[in-house]
Amino acid sequence: MANKHGWFFLTVFLSVFVDRLSKHLIMKFLSDVGSISIFRYFSLTLVRNRGICFGILNNLNLRNFIIIASFIIAAGIFIYLERYGKDIQIVIASGLIEGGIIGNLIDRISIGAVIDFINFHIWPVFNLADTFIVSGVLIIFINHFKRGKYASGVSEDR
Repeated sequence: MANKHGWFFLTVFLSVFVDRLSKHLIMKFLSDVGSISIFRYFSLTLVRNRGICFGILNNLNLRNFIIIASFIIAAGIFIYLERYGKDIQIVIASGLIEGGIIGNLIDRISIGAVIDFINFHIWPVFNLADTFIVSGVLIIFINHFKRGKYASGVSEDR
């Protein structure tokens, strides 16, 4: 792939931009009301998450640990891209993960917590950066599963 770094950085930039824009708008429109019901099972709810994924360990002061871990993971993603980024799916998935990490990292550094706002009422409140990270990881897992299955020569027709 000739321009993998270009696609990677474009995906990172767009992911961070969309995440930051969404959080800016949520902070602007929900800072006074806290939550707006869109329909029965979905609302926009402003939450400041000081913990890790889905508010786990929210009561502990993990800010510095999470910031350092985020930098290490972000570096690991770039190394992964260099080694396995041979097709566009892996490149874009890596960019989604990196962009999501950066989007949440900006929150942690600037306000000490991650802004979450997507609330389906059956799952902890999350944000677009979380969605980018999970989507990127799923794309990579599916890609590696498909590649491993077909690379072994096993046919589904047997």
